[in-house]
Amino acid sequence: FDSSSAIVAAHTSYDMALAPAQTSQRCRGSSACGAGRLAVLAAALGGAQAVPPPAEPVAVHRLPLRTEGRWIVGRDGRRVKLACLNWSGAEERDGVVGGLQRRSAAGIAQTFRDMGFNCVRLPWSVEMVLTDPAIIGGQADRLLSAARELTGKTTLQILDAVVTACADAGLMIILDNHMSDGDWCCGDLDENGLWYNTRWSHLQWLEAHTTLARRYAGQPWVVASELRNEVRNSIVGGLWRVATWGGGGPNDWHAAAREAGNAILRINPNLLIVIGGLNWGKDLSGVYSLPVALDVPRRVVYSAHGYSWSYPGSPNKYETLKARLGDAWGFIVEPDKPYTAPVFVSEFGTFSDCHHASCAYWWPDFLQYLEVGDFDWAAWHADGTNSRGGHRKFAAPTNYGVLAADWQTPAGEGELLGALQTLQSATLGPGISGPACDQQCADTWESGWSSGRIGAAACSTCLRNRHCRRNVSAERWCTETWAAQECGWTCCRAGLLGDGACLAGHCKSRYVDKWDPAWPDGRSDSEACLRCLRDPVCRHGLTEVAWCARPWAAYHCELTCCIQGHYAPDALRPGVFV
Repeated sequence: FDSSSAIVAAHTSYDMALAPAQTSQRCRGSSACGAGRLAVLAAALGGAQAVPPPAEPVAVHRLPLRTEGRWIVGRDGRRVKLACLNWSGAEERDGVVGGLQRRSAAGIAQTFRDMGFNCVRLPWSVEMVLTDPAIIGGQADRLLSAARELTGKTTLQILDAVVTACADAGLMIILDNHMSDGDWCCGDLDENGLWYNTRWSHLQWLEAHTTLARRYAGQPWVVASELRNEVRNSIVGGLWRVATWGGGGPNDWHAAAREAGNAILRINPNLLIVIGGLNWGKDLSGVYSLPVALDVPRRVVYSAHGYSWSYPGSPNKYETLKARLGDAWGFIVEPDKPYTAPVFVSEFGTFSDCHHASCAYWWPDFLQYLEVGDFDWAAWHADGTNSRGGHRKFAAPTNYGVLAADWQTPAGEGELLGALQTLQSATLGPGISGPACDQQCADTWESGWSSGRIGAAACSTCLRNRHCRRNVSAERWCTETWAAQECGWTCCRAGLLGDGACLAGHCKSRYVDKWDPAWPDGRSDSEACLRCLRDPVCRHGLTEVAWCARPWAAYHCELTCCIQGHYAPDALRPGVFV
């Protein structure tokens, strides 16, 4: 990675831009920020729990999508945030999405929408597209027992049915070339690290992409084509091949992505073209000096992946992870740069029940990074059971799925789903505005409470970890416990607080009461200030607002006046608050 001063300066600027204390603090629109919603999660847990607002439904008239700087926007120019699930299986040995042995495609797609997601990423293999075998006999009995109408159909016809089901549910679709061979991804020696191997050539990879582009050119809900999953060094023909970003030759991913993207856009110029980085999708640093330019402007979206094992050796600290992600791909969303573009985090995930240490540390740190930058994303994965690939047994329960093995209820008591729902709603971008709590919320978690973490880094960890929350729901934790004040910013960004609900936390982070106990009644500080504020005699007949506006009260009772909402502290003249 080029560590020249220019790149370091650019990354430093981006790093500062995503620091919670310096970022514009927004929630979803005020009507949705505090109301919450009754969702599949609440039903599964047997209670009417409020959960964060869902991703905004996208009406078909807002399609197709395009890019505007670092944002994905609709035809109306307003931000469209991708909050997606990966629905895998079509890229594996049978070429069919998972779950159709338990439920119909329409039922599964509607469950995704009911859970608040607005899109799906559908992986596919070159082998599946170009061979297009029929699913018949015992294979159909195994794969399609809940979707018998698809028996005898080919893999592409089954994909058609899945795409239609998603479109009918109002879900946008990203088609992702995951593999060349139909199998589970990925391994160092699987010969699928590049976009070609000895069985499926570069030209056949292009053919598969253009086949799908042509097939779905009339389906507006297919909004993007992801060119290749997790490009990396690979064995091809017995030789070790090194993927590059530029430089020419058969392993130049930058050149191959341009060729494929332009070929797709010649067929359907409305699609977004999603381009991943090198080194298992983690490294987009080459974009700094060599961004991808396509023949149709405003179509490039970069994709990045992240898992706990993607960053070995990183201490469990948010600032460390933020710096590494900023160097690898976060810098791309800096505004007004030659390389500025959206970044779609098209894979990340953790255990369904958050039983592993990564769920207590790396996971909430990664989610905080996505939250502060308000990135588009697709979680890996929805699947409640395995498809047939690698060493995985068909229909065995997964341990990374949002859905349980019934493909309907949330896995792991809804812990993974609940964490993802805190990120579904857009908080930044064109046409997105926040409620009054934007200027009132702060995270004031002190370092002695949680392994040395402070502020948003500590609050984000606790919000997304059931054990830290003492097994209460995230909504209850944010509204009925001390977290409403100490973690107001994080709870607001998750859509779990209404207007004004975290005013006390904001005030506490800035102001103190300074009432001397030697004054009347022997009370001190906030106790005395609140008593005087409530007593007309103590206020000398002034209204509460007028009393708080007087210099004496503004100095000695600034915290109490702020909490009671009798003025907007940021609007006061300089020097009123000391």
